[in-house]
Amino acid sequence: MVNNQKINLCISGNRLAQKELYDSFKVNMYSLCQRYFSDLEDAKDALQDGFVKVFRDLHQYDESKGNISSWIKRVFINTCLEKLRKNKLDFQNLLENDMPIESDIISDLSLKDLTEMIQKLPTGYRTVFNLFVIEGFNHKEISDQLGISESTSKTQLMKAKNLLRMKLEDIFN
Repeated sequence: MVNNQKINLCISGNRLAQKELYDSFKVNMYSLCQRYFSDLEDAKDALQDGFVKVFRDLHQYDESKGNISSWIKRVFINTCLEKLRKNKLDFQNLLENDMPIESDIISDLSLKDLTEMIQKLPTGYRTVFNLFVIEGFNHKEISDQLGISESTSKTQLMKAKNLLRMKLEDIFN
């Protein structure tokens, strides 16, 4: 459990408190990073970069605006998006089939299997899918974050779902 005292110790440079904070969040934040990057080395880089930013900017955390886990998650989402932008996020139009995904098929998969399928999506599809489905952003927020139109965000999401649906059908057929 991370409390204000531990946060203050982290801000003051206490290595033990920083390690405890890191240990409290490393698994969940690595999982978040894996959803944005198909390459595990990129996910590890984002994890490291995210924690550097957390410790560098921890003094900016405002408890009145939300809990520490939400703040850290936001830092990691922004870190992943920055890394994707630097790698020239590519929004491709690869699919022509616009069928909706079947949600009952997903319930039969493990989280690990689904994460691996998401990792294999093209970068643009994966990014919009993560932001919309997993992080709960709306298309306006996604378009602002990524510098794309809302219609591009909607198209990327639809195509991500279609590609996932096709992969799921291959598994279950």
